[in-house]
Amino acid sequence: MPAPSILILSDLHLGDRKRGIPTASMVRPLWRDVDRLVLNGDTAELHDPKCTETAEHETRALIDACAEDGVVACAIAGNHDPFISSLARLSLRDHRVLVTHGHTIHRLEPRPLVEGQIMESGDEDSMVRTHRTDAGMLQDSFERTRRLTPPPEELETPRDLIGSIGYAISRPMVLWKIIRYWRNFPVWSDRYATHLQNEAQVVLVGHSHRQGIWRVGSRIVVNTGSPTWPGRPWAVRIVDQTVSVHRIVRGGAQWSLDRNPVGVIRLKESIIRPAADGR
Repeated sequence: MPAPSILILSDLHLGDRKRGIPTASMVRPLWRDVDRLVLNGDTAELHDPKCTETAEHETRALIDACAEDGVVACAIAGNHDPFISSLARLSLRDHRVLVTHGHTIHRLEPRPLVEGQIMESGDEDSMVRTHRTDAGMLQDSFERTRRLTPPPEELETPRDLIGSIGYAISRPMVLWKIIRYWRNFPVWSDRYATHLQNEAQVVLVGHSHRQGIWRVGSRIVVNTGSPTWPGRPWAVRIVDQTVSVHRIVRGGAQWSLDRNPVGVIRLKESIIRPAADGR
C-alpha cells in the first residue's frame, strides 16, 4: 500500500485582522488530491483576544471541510495557538522528515510556553489515532485557550511595509535581533534536528514568516512562510518519497498551489536508526 500523501501548511493565523489572512474556504482547494493535512503551528490567531472569535470560527470551518473531503487533519502547536494540539513535532516517512513550528528551535530543547501546555512528538500513525484534529479535540483546545493565556511575543514584528519603516527607525536593536533570528534560523533548525531526530533529511518549519529553502550540511531546511508580512505563503507536498515545495497562488476567493515547484527533494533510504526512546 502506498504511503499517504501529505500537505503541510503553516502560519495561516486564521482570524487575524491583518491584510492577506485567508478564510477556511480560501485554502480548501490546497489539500485537493492529498490524504492528510498537517497544520504546522499558528493556524489560528488565538494570541489576540480581539481575534479569538473569528479564529475559532474559521478553524472549525477548516477542520469541518477536511472531514467533508475525507482528509485527515493534524495540527501542531504554535506560539499563537499553543493549546490547539499537544504536538510539538511530527516525524514523517520513517523519521526522514521532521515537522515543527519553529518557535523553540533557538532554545534547542522544546519547553512549554505556558503552564499546562503538553508537548508531545508524533508520527504518521499517531496522526490518525492519537493526534488527529477533529471537532471535539478542537473544542477542547479552545476551552483550554480561554482558561490559559499565552505569554507576550518575544519579538513583535511590523504588520506591513509602512510599519516596517517606522519600526526600523524607532527600534533598531529589536530589528537587528529579528534579522539575526532570520539569518540563524536554518542553522538552528539543523541543530534542532540533530539533537532530536538525527535521521531527518528534511526539516519543515514556519514561525519566522520568512519562506525559503536552505541546505545545511547534508540536511535541507524548508520554511513555508506565511500569508502575513513580511513573508509569502508556501506549501509542502509529500507524495511517496518525494518532498515538493510550492508557492501558494492567492487568487481571490480560492487559493491554489503553483504547478511548478520551487524545490523538489527525493528522500534517501534511511541509514540512521531511531533513538531508543522512539524520538
